[in-house]
Amino acid sequence: LSVSREVLERVLDTALVYRLTDAPEYATRAVKEMEAVAAFSDWNPSHFLDVAEMTTALAIGYDWLLPTLTATQEETIRTAILEKGIASSFDGIRTWVHGDNNWNQVCNGGMILGALALAERDPALAEKTIARSVEGLPYAMRTYNPDGVYVEGPSYWEYGTTYNVLAIAALETALGTCFGLDADIGFQRSAAFPLLVTGPTGM
Repeated sequence: LSVSREVLERVLDTALVYRLTDAPEYATRAVKEMEAVAAFSDWNPSHFLDVAEMTTALAIGYDWLLPTLTATQEETIRTAILEKGIASSFDGIRTWVHGDNNWNQVCNGGMILGALALAERDPALAEKTIARSVEGLPYAMRTYNPDGVYVEGPSYWEYGTTYNVLAIAALETALGTCFGLDADIGFQRSAAFPLLVTGPTGM
């Protein structure tokens, strides 16, 4: 998981700086990171959070940097998202799909991002993946009700909610709809949760 998180941070930072500055060295660095992990034998599907975060890293990098990619790089990164990310999510029993904790949000969120990145090339798989996650995310989101309190505390609130928001934003940006995921009242009220559980020491 630490490797996936490191890659996510590196790709987000370098790809964002490239998009803000057009300085090619930042795109080059982000692509090198993505090519390196695309060459891994797998992204550790036995602990699927690892796969979800790595898929998120490559999906965002692929989307933001697509105009800079060579045909070979595009194929390499897209294939990694497909085979090491999305395809592995359909292998075996994945209890996170309908779980009621942060695993649901992180894993479904990562699969949504991966599917959206590949939607133009593989629309049938993207539709299948997105439909599964849109159906699954409410199982975790309903735990915010009625008042926005997150049952796993503030640290996991940040983790799960971040991926939930990323998924909603990506769906709205790419498809023009988040299929009503933003309508959950408890989820809406949850913006106040970290403020209300933070003391004057910042703890």
